[in-house]
Amino acid sequence: MSYKYQAYNSDKKIVEGTLEVASESLAEGALYRAGYERILSLKETGAGLSLEKIIPSLYGVKTQEVIDFSNQLATLVESGISLVTALELLGRQNASKPMKKIVGAMVEEIQGGGSLSQALGRYPGVFSHTYIQTVKASEQAGHMETGLKQAGGYLEKQATVNRKIKHAMAYPIFILLMAAGVSVLLITVALPPLIRLFDSLGTQLPWMTRMLIGAATFLLENGLFVLGGVVLFILLFIFSMRRPSVKAARDRLILKTPIIGNIVIERSMQYFCQTTAMLLQAGLRLPAIMDIIIQTNRNHVIRQALSDVRDSLVQGEGLARPLAENALFPALLAEMAVVGEKTGAMDATLVTLADYYEKKVSRRLESLVAMIEPALTVVVGLVVIFIALSMIVPMYSILRSMN
Repeated sequence: MSYKYQAYNSDKKIVEGTLEVASESLAEGALYRAGYERILSLKETGAGLSLEKIIPSLYGVKTQEVIDFSNQLATLVESGISLVTALELLGRQNASKPMKKIVGAMVEEIQGGGSLSQALGRYPGVFSHTYIQTVKASEQAGHMETGLKQAGGYLEKQATVNRKIKHAMAYPIFILLMAAGVSVLLITVALPPLIRLFDSLGTQLPWMTRMLIGAATFLLENGLFVLGGVVLFILLFIFSMRRPSVKAARDRLILKTPIIGNIVIERSMQYFCQTTAMLLQAGLRLPAIMDIIIQTNRNHVIRQALSDVRDSLVQGEGLARPLAENALFPALLAEMAVVGEKTGAMDATLVTLADYYEKKVSRRLESLVAMIEPALTVVVGLVVIFIALSMIVPMYSILRSMN
């Protein structure tokens, strides 16, 4: 969906533009993450029903497209081609309609006297606040191609970690969906004829068969009510998750959950180290970097801990000491921050830590999947065996009585 907005930027100037995101709430979040301090108006543009509105994910800009755009633009600028010409070349060769449209608008912005970072800032739903700040800092330092390469590499590493997480969870979800599909198929297709057969013969059914028939009958007769109840529960759950107090409680619970809590913390530490290292290399100062990281972290508890570190940092306590004083941050992170402060090579130290946490997250995900797979196999096997026995045992009793 396309949203037209008016907002105050960090320079207290009114900025107008359009934003391509899936919903109004996502538009608001994208604008705040992009650094706009106050949204004056936000209205959806365009009318009528279209496939783009029904399935927005098919028409959005993919992360890989932004990675390719960054690397290609960096290469073209580095080779001596002007920024406008480079963007025009990318716009012509880009097969994605949304990306082609964005690049065309960026050309117009730059031809009108704007900078690349300002043009990127028009699309906070496509280019993250971290990405925009990296490009902005590299522009000011006079090496834009370096910033673009850093931003592209940063996105690629983040995408790699996200793919690992998705792949790790894909198999368990597939098994659960398959088990649910098989169970529904057996109950709705295979069981009804058997129920009629058992009723006609007046056979005494075992307890498991009676339980299964009762559940199947209830679902078949009240399917719409059950479906409505499930949908209502999901909607209430989503609505409640928007409340700050519920979000905070959920985030605390996630961090206390075995294995999953460690994955979330270490994933956040990997993001913290990688983002800080990249923005330090781009020329930003630590307080500004902390502001960016705080804005982009979704976990309330971790965000609050980072805010405390930022406050101590502004008061002159450095980075290592506030990290060490907060139990949420691993001791290794605080110790390596001490090394970085003493050697003056904080960015290189954090790059090493980011790689370490990335590997650690991968190992924990593998361990989690290794634990989930046998547990799911047992649960699915028990469900299928129960359904199968509920149908086979009475049939065996009927055949034995006939003989």
